[in-house]
Amino acid sequence: MEATGPGCFAPSDCLTAIFRECSRDPTDVIRTRLRSMFNTFLQHHRNVAGNERTNGLAGRCCRQAGIWYYRILEKHAIQERRRLGIADISCILNNELYQCCLVACCLEIAIKSNNLPCDFPLLLEINNLAPYHFGKVIELVLRLRECLPRTVFRHLAKLEEKILESLAWTSGSPLWEDIRANDGRLPTCQQAGH
Repeated sequence: MEATGPGCFAPSDCLTAIFRECSRDPTDVIRTRLRSMFNTFLQHHRNVAGNERTNGLAGRCCRQAGIWYYRILEKHAIQERRRLGIADISCILNNELYQCCLVACCLEIAIKSNNLPCDFPLLLEINNLAPYHFGKVIELVLRLRECLPRTVFRHLAKLEEKILESLAWTSGSPLWEDIRANDGRLPTCQQAGH
């Protein structure tokens, strides 16, 4: 990933080219989303658990999450373009829910890598994300196994397991909406993945 200054992150030339091939270039929306979600995380951390050392660590987590985000997004974008056989993947790159969950997933990677005290699913609560949706994005990230350190892969796999075993089944979970929309039956793997 390219740095645009000390501690900054930006999409690679390859990902920038992918953005430009979209009918709606998502560059500005992505930058705004990253800034907003990182600021929300940092503000919550300062208000609840912050001290000078952990505030610095939380800032480092945001910078690392930005790097992870662009790296994972690029790999996923390349895969989807290949799978779909199209260059314009605006529908994926501009999907707010997917993008927010991916940012949260990358923050979770950085939090775990830096041992920042932030118990899961607090990060989802801070960003108002449902574990059910987050679990779908974890699955996509886990498919990129070769670009993840083994400890990160194991951590995400444990989170996915926790979501599938309990968090996705809470009373307010969107899973229940999917079940109702599917005439009371559990959604198929294909339905759950979309």
